[in-house]
Amino acid sequence: ASQQGVVVFNAPYSNTRSVAELVIGASIMLIRRIPDKNAAAHNGVWMKEAKGSYELRGKTLGIIGYGNIGSQVSVLAESFGMKVVFYDIATRLPLGNAESRRTIKEVVSKSDIITLHVPDTQQTKNMISKSLLKNFKKGSILINYARGEVVDIDALAKSLQEGHLG
Repeated sequence: ASQQGVVVFNAPYSNTRSVAELVIGASIMLIRRIPDKNAAAHNGVWMKEAKGSYELRGKTLGIIGYGNIGSQVSVLAESFGMKVVFYDIATRLPLGNAESRRTIKEVVSKSDIITLHVPDTQQTKNMISKSLLKNFKKGSILINYARGEVVDIDALAKSLQEGHLG
């Protein structure tokens, strides 16, 4: 790119807020089951009922990885009236009323929505495993804004098919 006159530089914090907003947007869409209703509408079915559709207010958001993006998601979630719990391998100062948890299992077992914000490393590969998925609160929603390798995709698919995850 440089040889073609295109300026290239690293801007690691430039999209932090954008990603945090996307997580909150996805949370709203998924907890209100908008994708299901959209698909039904495209098939000629009007699903006007609110059954299985919820607000973020009063729900618990679990954040795995409380760095730049995770902490910004925390701030936004709290402004929606959510309770926030998080896990990070590094000791992090909680923002607002967010609460740190000692293990990932503690976070996933109490959260209605879990969002991932960790790097792709050997330590995080398949972090969300078959055994950990069993500890997720029934009907909870998993949002992966980390990397694909962080989640065991086959185990996730099975958990979704069995109705354990929302």
